[in-house]
Amino acid sequence: MTTHHALLRHGGILLGGLAGVHLSTCLGWTAEGSASWRTTYDLVMVWVNFGILAFLLMKYVRAPLLNLLKGEADKTAAGLRQAKDGKEQVEQKVQDTMKALENARERLREIQEKILTEGARQRQQIIDPAQHESRLLSERPSHKIEGQIAEAHLRIRSELIDRAIAVALERLPAEITTEEQHRLVERFVRETGST
Repeated sequence: MTTHHALLRHGGILLGGLAGVHLSTCLGWTAEGSASWRTTYDLVMVWVNFGILAFLLMKYVRAPLLNLLKGEADKTAAGLRQAKDGKEQVEQKVQDTMKALENARERLREIQEKILTEGARQRQQIIDPAQHESRLLSERPSHKIEGQIAEAHLRIRSELIDRAIAVALERLPAEITTEEQHRLVERFVRETGST
């Protein structure tokens, strides 16, 4: 049953109840002792008045009342649609943000791997000449002490490079913001694109 039919049904029940109260009150007043023709006249007038009242209510009150209720139902439905659309937009934004976050994490992992690879390559570039120099110096008997010093320098450089890489890996995720990640990625892309 539609809202319109339910309203009409409930409106009819309401009007019937009001009519019963109205008639019982009027019949009680008329029964308090008057002439028999007066009782019949009063009863007829009560029914005529009730008919006029019911007609006026149905004619002039029913349509505005139905329009009011229909308007409120439409407003409620529009509010629900708007809330549903807003919820879907928020859910989409959350999904987009989660994807962007996952992409940023992946880029951070790639940057860390590239930093490690580049650090290892530079370390090897520093170590190889130093080892060669150390071998040359240690091969000469007169320069044996210089070779030991060069080896110590080599070990110190190697340890410093390892510690710098370890510190960078510890601090990098905590100190690099998303904007800095984007800048680093763009710089890396420019540098790799130009080579």
